[in-house]
Amino acid sequence: MLTDANDIQADFLNALMRERKVVWVFLVNGIKLTGQLISFDKYVLALESPTGIQTVYKSAVSTVCESHFVEKPRTRDRPATPHERQPARGHER
Repeated sequence: MLTDANDIQADFLNALMRERKVVWVFLVNGIKLTGQLISFDKYVLALESPTGIQTVYKSAVSTVCESHFVEKPRTRDRPATPHERQPARGHER
């Protein structure tokens, strides 16, 4: 069973390397690293970013995924602006 899990992991990481995808590596402490996966072995990932190459122990990794655009949710938690507080013309009370 362990071999199957390692094969899935290796297949996934090899695909990210082969396609030169930009990835997010989330660490167990909540930090998000961004870069291209350039190498890996049984214990570490090597991640290249504009600031250089980082070696990250897999034991510190929570999640690895392709980076993607994340749209910030619209919220109404902020106070209304003066423009938003004024009624539209023709609808005054």
